[in-house]
Amino acid sequence: MSAAIALYTALGIPLIAIGVANLQRSHRVPWIATLIADLGIIAVGIFVVLARPERAVAADNFRLDQLAGIMLLVIGSVAALASATSRAYLDHQLEGDPLTEEKRRLYWNLFNLFTLTMILAVVSNNLGITWIAVEATTVSTTFLVGFKRTPKSLEAAWKYAIICSFGLSVALLGVVVLYFGATKAGIPGSQALLINVLLRHASELNPDIVRIGIGLCIIGFGAKAGLVPFHTWLPDAHSQAPAPISAMMSGVLLSVASSVVLRVVELSTTILGPSYGRLLLLTIGILTMGIAALLIIGQTELKRMLAQSSMEQMGLVAIAIAINSELAIAALLLHIVVHGIAKSSAFITAGQMEETTGKHQIADIAGMLRTHPQIARGFILAVVALVALPPFGLFWSEAGIITATVQAGYLLPAILVVLLLLIASVGLVRAGLSLTISEPRNISNHITRPVGSSIPILVATLVAAVVGLLGTPTTHIITHVASNILQRV
Repeated sequence: MSAAIALYTALGIPLIAIGVANLQRSHRVPWIATLIADLGIIAVGIFVVLARPERAVAADNFRLDQLAGIMLLVIGSVAALASATSRAYLDHQLEGDPLTEEKRRLYWNLFNLFTLTMILAVVSNNLGITWIAVEATTVSTTFLVGFKRTPKSLEAAWKYAIICSFGLSVALLGVVVLYFGATKAGIPGSQALLINVLLRHASELNPDIVRIGIGLCIIGFGAKAGLVPFHTWLPDAHSQAPAPISAMMSGVLLSVASSVVLRVVELSTTILGPSYGRLLLLTIGILTMGIAALLIIGQTELKRMLAQSSMEQMGLVAIAIAINSELAIAALLLHIVVHGIAKSSAFITAGQMEETTGKHQIADIAGMLRTHPQIARGFILAVVALVALPPFGLFWSEAGIITATVQAGYLLPAILVVLLLLIASVGLVRAGLSLTISEPRNISNHITRPVGSSIPILVATLVAAVVGLLGTPTTHIITHVASNILQRV
């Protein structure tokens, strides 16, 4: 199979699912079609990672290399978990609603559009198309954040749209500056934003112009990854969105934006050398982790706490991108995969807790191990994975990123990273214990039947554990992918 066929398959699958969602009246068919489509995306991702299609660049504007393969694998996995649990969520959320069918159709259309735009962002070889795709994720998810149509969810959707669009306008300015620099260097306008072309003509580009463009792109696309200074949208949007959508936003959307930042940093490293992008991202990453860790410690609302945990993890991802060594990138890839699965599981179980109890505060949900042990066990497993305990893969990925930071000569940042990870872990563990083993405040508030099944969560955490047992940042396939990324071709 060529890169072009794999590419068109990945892009076509969500479009087929959207068509099915609009043609079929049965609410089961769009759900099944979406789930099958997500499994198909996983299959394409596995093919790209293992088989390495014969041409990475397809039709100039698209690039299906192994980084794209890893991201397709994560997109498909998280989307499959989210779609598997969405049906029960919608059944509960839309019970008695006269517009049930219309809202179901809207949900599945936006869900698959969200998936499509993320795929487009990770396979793009054109910075202009990349920007359009990332902005399109904002459009689709804004309506999903406000899906409940409550005052809080609508406020969160508005805040999300404004802050992310403003951040991405900064990225757009960076793209325009890079286009200007490329055309000034004699690159034809039709090719001036192609990543592989910019890499080939690195020596011909004006470093002063590139420096401005790269800085604006890192800050602007970093907004979508939840990085400082445009991080304030993240807790509101993730806490108000439907739980499966929160899972996708935290589990994969942030990583998709981070992969775009990685592409930009590869340009920066080739054209300007490693120091410029490294210092900028190290500063942003540590600031993001610091703010998130302090917020987690004092947080009382469940989904906001998980959103701030995602913000902390993206700060760590930014540090790995900044170091940009083979070990750092290998650890980053492992981190993106396992964090996507674990954080998605945590958000979905958190959503089940909130829907089951009708509460959002950690103290009000307390005691789930007594009232709904299956949900509580799933949440415990997700928290154990998120605090990087063996055998889950975050233990190896975080250790790899810290080791790579020390090897690069940044001992103080490495110490800060360890300290901030410990602070965040204490906050997560404390909340997890309160939610599960503490005494329930009011058992009468808990409905009898839990919302949703715990089976998808158990399967997902089992996968996260298996990945941790079989893969480390030194595993051959991971280091091979990291090496290919660093070749900058």
